[in-house]
Amino acid sequence: IYDMMPKAGGMLRYGIPQYRLPKEVLDEEIELIQQLGVTIIPNTKLGRDITLENLRQQNDAVYLAIGAWASSGLGCPGEEAAGVVGGIDFLRQVALGEKPQIGDRVAIVGGGNTAMDACRTAKRLGAKEVYLLYRRTRAEMPAEEGEIAEAEEEGVQYRFLVSPLEVLSENGKLTGVRLQQMELGEPDASGRRRPVPIP
Repeated sequence: IYDMMPKAGGMLRYGIPQYRLPKEVLDEEIELIQQLGVTIIPNTKLGRDITLENLRQQNDAVYLAIGAWASSGLGCPGEEAAGVVGGIDFLRQVALGEKPQIGDRVAIVGGGNTAMDACRTAKRLGAKEVYLLYRRTRAEMPAEEGEIAEAEEEGVQYRFLVSPLEVLSENGKLTGVRLQQMELGEPDASGRRRPVPIP
């Protein structure tokens, strides 16, 4: 197994916070996999250190499982302002021991497990107020119900049926977010009711 990160474990190590997946448990699981005969080679990047052609020549089968290493953008004006950070990037920074600069008030956009992890991590880093902004209602959130409830118990405040319309900034630095009120329309391909802007 080739892993581009310094230690084996990929998204499990760098994308899931310590409180949810202790790294000691992950290390034990990785050790068990290695005992089965699997070799793990960290700090290896496809296209830089190895090529797909080399892998095909050296192995009977090749399986690429790259994970979702890139955060999706907000898709609204101003998202390039300093202080706007993707959820996966934020979680990776914390896992690598970096101390992301967050203010007393933090807003997280999304309703999945990454958003829950980012909310709860921001609280652990000392944010006094953490808001989760979600364009649907709680019933449509894809995050696990336990994660949603635990974040709420930790003080995360939910704002449903809102979507970022514009990131506000001053001198290139985030100062706020202008939100669009939403309502639920007909179900989309995911089976959840589609959020529709209220004019």
